[in-house]
Amino acid sequence: MKSIRFFHRRYNFTSNQKDRSRCERSLMHSLRIVTEANTAKQFEWDENLSDSNLIWLNGETSPLNSLSDEHKEQLLFTTAPTPLVRNHTKLQTRHRQYRKKIKTAITAEYKNGNDAAAKLLEEILDSSGHVSYSKIELFKTMVMSRKNQRVKMLETYLDAHNQTQSRPNLNCTFIQEGIFKIPHQWKVTNEQVSLHEYVDFTVKFLTQHFPDYPIKMVIGHDDERDAEENTGAHTHYFLSARNTITGEFDLLRSQKIVVNQYIENVGLKDKALPVDADLSVEQRKFFGEMFQKMVFDYANQNLFKQKGLIAELAPETERRSKQRQKMNQEAKLPKSQREFNFHNLMLKKQQEQLVELEHQVMNSEQKLEESNLRLNIIRGELMMLEDKQREVKKKHVVLSNQVQELRAEKQTLLMTLRTFNDELLSKLTAFCSNFFMAVHTNDLGYQDKARRFLEQAINTLWSLPEPLRLKAKALVNHLSSQSIDGRHERSQQNTNER
Repeated sequence: MKSIRFFHRRYNFTSNQKDRSRCERSLMHSLRIVTEANTAKQFEWDENLSDSNLIWLNGETSPLNSLSDEHKEQLLFTTAPTPLVRNHTKLQTRHRQYRKKIKTAITAEYKNGNDAAAKLLEEILDSSGHVSYSKIELFKTMVMSRKNQRVKMLETYLDAHNQTQSRPNLNCTFIQEGIFKIPHQWKVTNEQVSLHEYVDFTVKFLTQHFPDYPIKMVIGHDDERDAEENTGAHTHYFLSARNTITGEFDLLRSQKIVVNQYIENVGLKDKALPVDADLSVEQRKFFGEMFQKMVFDYANQNLFKQKGLIAELAPETERRSKQRQKMNQEAKLPKSQREFNFHNLMLKKQQEQLVELEHQVMNSEQKLEESNLRLNIIRGELMMLEDKQREVKKKHVVLSNQVQELRAEKQTLLMTLRTFNDELLSKLTAFCSNFFMAVHTNDLGYQDKARRFLEQAINTLWSLPEPLRLKAKALVNHLSSQSIDGRHERSQQNTNER
């Protein structure tokens, strides 16, 4: 079993002006009546969730939003303590006139065969004291001639009749409002206990304990919460303080009797409370505690245990806490002025969400700063890479230019080499040709021709590159020495011949 708290509170409204105003404000809240004069009430609930609200009326449960604004205002008028009667003489005259009209209508309905409607009208005429307005709703269900006219006639008669009857003492409770609710913090969702079950429980509790007192209405609210929570459903009931049997406004006396019966059942008979005397402060406190225990026992037996829940009274330390005392004091204020109301609950939740968002923003800003730092580092590294890339590009351009220059130089050298080779070949050819002719003519003994060819070869020799020039020079020197030796031999030969 899951232990929970169960909130129940009663508010007694008398016929004095202050209580009547308080009761009307409470009814406007419960019936979800918003006017230009009280637009602040819309902050007491979430309009987007109001379709879930219920109302029990005359034995039937239906969506609260199915009632028209006019019907809601009529319920407020017929439920709240009526103000002091003004223009009493006019009301008496109207009462006599419409009493006569009803007698005429009774005769007509009997004649038309509408006996049920006629008998109900007779019953109302024979009633003394206050007549319940629920008779009008019953009358509407019956067959009759000129129905709209008859209903309007009865409404006017009852209005005049009830205002001219004897009224309760101004300090006597006229109607009692009660609330049943599991507070949000106990996390009991509508899936565990539905709003229909709350309404049925409320009707059953009141009918069983106070059967002689009409239940004006029971209203179930499921719109005083955050859309994501699905907790906090509750009921408001409005119980007439007038006994249907005696006609007396003695609900509080009957509640003492019922509580005394409970006290006796739990073995505390010696602590029974006086029924016809005012209670002392201690007795009122004890009465309240016993009433609460009676409610808790009944709720556990008829609602919670089958759900795996058990309602327990708060410990004494919790009941005496400053927060609980503050809530008790604020219970006397209009709902819009209480700290623990729907509007402030939403504000608190929004503030918590704001704090969470601010925390998320701080984390995001910190992450953003870290990201910016990393980004700056990356940008710095990128700039360095871009500088290196520019340097590489510059070097590449330089190298490309150098390559082009080298290629041009190579081409020039190749052309020069070709030219040089051509010239060298021509010179070598000339040298070799002259040298060969020098050798050939020398061998033939034509010394002069050999010398001329050799001189031409020597002239060509100086235009040859040095390595070739050296080799060519050696050949020339060798040929020259041979020529000298030859001339010497021929000179000796000539001498000998002489």
